[in-house]
Amino acid sequence: MPETDIASRPIRVLFAKGGLDAHERGIHVVVLGLRDMGFEVIYLGLRRSPEEIVRAASDEDVDVVGISSLSGSHRKFVGTTLRLLRESNISCGVVLGGLIPPEDRVALIDEGVDIVFPPGTLVQDIAEQLRALVVNKRIRQQ
Repeated sequence: MPETDIASRPIRVLFAKGGLDAHERGIHVVVLGLRDMGFEVIYLGLRRSPEEIVRAASDEDVDVVGISSLSGSHRKFVGTTLRLLRESNISCGVVLGGLIPPEDRVALIDEGVDIVFPPGTLVQDIAEQLRALVVNKRIRQQ
């Protein structure tokens, strides 16, 4: 498949708020912005477990799983989600957004998170980075 076909297929992204985190204004901005830019976006909503996220990622055949975390429980929650994705042989990208301390960003990327978006990241920048991530993953999977 030529690269133009790879780049032109719609990108399917699944977003969720994990655990008890109920701060969802930021994720709503990202979800709506990406939809307006042509992404296929599935938003699972609040208080999702890692198991629910992985099940939906499999059912929806997504390119990327995005987790928003503002509660401070991101290390354990994301670590569990990454483990379950690997155990389920789901090879999608994983991105994280929210209040993530710099030392945790490094650790999470080492564990398998592809991109960590800090608060205030422009939706346009998120879209560009997601496109690059997905195109690169699709090329490698050919």
